[in-house]
Amino acid sequence: MLLDNQLIPLIRNKILRLRNLLRVYFFRLAGLKIKTGSSLGKIICNWPNKVSIGYASVIEDSVVFKINQPFDAKNSIEIGNNVFVGFNCEFNASAKITIGDDCLIASFCTFSDNGHSIVNPDLIRNQPCTKLDIVIGKNVWIGTHCSILQGVEIGEGSVIGAGSVVNKSIPENQVWAGVPAKFIRNRITN
Repeated sequence: MLLDNQLIPLIRNKILRLRNLLRVYFFRLAGLKIKTGSSLGKIICNWPNKVSIGYASVIEDSVVFKINQPFDAKNSIEIGNNVFVGFNCEFNASAKITIGDDCLIASFCTFSDNGHSIVNPDLIRNQPCTKLDIVIGKNVWIGTHCSILQGVEIGEGSVIGAGSVVNKSIPENQVWAGVPAKFIRNRITN
């Protein structure tokens, strides 16, 4: 027989698994495309039918999936297989945000595929919005508190240092960091 101090964590774990399973079923009923083996924390998602999550991915609590143009067929968020998305990340999509397989995205990261025209002397609020896809390749690691802006493509195997603002595309297998993000070095191969 298990001791009381072993039984409580076991029961808690069973309850958390059941809660995750119910959350996955709820979002599936709402239209979210989520594959087997993935887990969902307490997410916020205004248009679940425009979001897809691959196999064995982990989406932690307080992640926001915001679709701004839900009646535009292209407007979507696609998360690949075996992806980790940390606590309190935000995906703000007016075009399309794609995250490749095997990516690690640390907590508090923001992905925004939209912006604003800033032609002078017109009022900025009266100018049109801009939108360009964001594409994150396979096996990318994005450190905590990073911002990935519209039109950015991050190549397979690249690493983005914590606190970086990525406003231009990054080739494969490179390390970038800073505000704005700059090339630091190539990744070492074995």
